[in-house]
Amino acid sequence: MRTPRSHLLPLLAAIALACTSLVPAAAAAAPDAATQKRLDGKTTKIIGALKIEDAAKTERVKALLGEWLVTLWAWHATNDAQLKDLWTQWNQARAVVPKDEFPAEVIAYKIDDVYASLRPARDAFIAKLAAELTPEQLDTFKENWSRSPGLKRTYNAFLEIAPDLTDEHKKVIFDRLNRAREDALLTDADKEIVNIFKRHKVKAEAYVGTLEWAKLHRAFANKGK
Repeated sequence: MRTPRSHLLPLLAAIALACTSLVPAAAAAAPDAATQKRLDGKTTKIIGALKIEDAAKTERVKALLGEWLVTLWAWHATNDAQLKDLWTQWNQARAVVPKDEFPAEVIAYKIDDVYASLRPARDAFIAKLAAELTPEQLDTFKENWSRSPGLKRTYNAFLEIAPDLTDEHKKVIFDRLNRAREDALLTDADKEIVNIFKRHKVKAEAYVGTLEWAKLHRAFANKGK
């Protein structure tokens, strides 16, 4: 026999109360003075680079940045110890002579697995930010966030090193470095951003190396013609 709806109300209320109690108190609490100072410094610098002329929009973007930074810092407080250990392993694996990228790539996938739990929040933040900014401002934000090395600076270096790349080759390299810039949004630590870019640069360098080998192979084959 179906339970009368009125009998379910106390149960639903109890469930709602239990679910509410699962939310950490810190999540609803206002940032302490030190955290607020850190937030103000970061958001002011980023907002300045975006050159937003609408005061109301500036406040909305500032609020989004503040929410993201609090989320980011809380996540890293829980996961940094594991990430630091994995990045150390990754750098050590790449330092072995003769160089073999395969062991480091295995560790890189473990690093990706750690970041996986933060990616949905990153994607949601970027979607909200894209609704407030122009495409040019959003690009400026991402470039400013990844600072050094940054997508454009690294991409231009590839073009200088390999000036005879085709448009198709350039697109492959740009897309790889763009992935690096997206992943760099998962942290605000300079050293970590450098490691993330390095991880993707290895892929781009391997791709350029493959192109150079193909060019040498064609030149060798054409010698006999």
